[in-house]
Amino acid sequence: MQYSLRKKFIVYIMPLAAILVSCGTYYQPASVAYEKVQVKPAAGSSKDMQQLLEPYSATVGQSMKKVIGQMGEVHEKALPQSRLGNLMTDAVKAEATRLYGVPVDVAFINYGGIRVNQMLPGNVHLGNIYELMPFDNLLIIQKLPGTVFKEMMDNIAKRNGWPASGITYTIKDKKATDIMINGQPFDVSKTYVVANSDYVANGGDDMEMLKAIPQENKGYLVRDALIKYFSAFAERGEKINGPAETRVKYAD
Repeated sequence: MQYSLRKKFIVYIMPLAAILVSCGTYYQPASVAYEKVQVKPAAGSSKDMQQLLEPYSATVGQSMKKVIGQMGEVHEKALPQSRLGNLMTDAVKAEATRLYGVPVDVAFINYGGIRVNQMLPGNVHLGNIYELMPFDNLLIIQKLPGTVFKEMMDNIAKRNGWPASGITYTIKDKKATDIMINGQPFDVSKTYVVANSDYVANGGDDMEMLKAIPQENKGYLVRDALIKYFSAFAERGEKINGPAETRVKYAD
């Protein structure tokens, strides 16, 4: 059975006059909630909707065929980590650093947010990136105190690991151990700049500990970060390849 996720935004409503004066303002959702919507074949299709979408379908379909690069080798999704996860989190870390103008210590992508099992060698089309990351999740950063960071890491370990960049760790007894951040041992007394999606930062995947931490949010999608990072390989005349290094492992 298939499900789609419908994102519901609850925002603070400002007076109309204020909106007209500040039309360039970006409004950040006050909260985000998700609900499962069952998709059944018996639901059929709407003729009116098809007619409404028809003028746009050809244009969108053509843009999705645009080649943005060449995948060099097979990149698979796997736990506790994978080459595909390494590639994607490197993209998030690099783009967050560029976008926010501060060194980002660690970047994550929740495992369930990766929506394809593998990317094969050959042309990478724009549509492939939409399949890989179909959700309109925003790329945000947070400054996490060491205590909150460790709580998050233990929650990730309990979930058998997430892809990450800038960090290595071992999962032992459902806890994150031997944490190294940019080659240095984790220090609970420090504060770390973490790049994530707004879905996770707003408490998705049971990350309740992150909800109270302020976010920096520029309205930039995680998907757009992937597109820009992947396209840069072609601009350099290179094939798209993520590091094959081990960043997350289970204890022996």
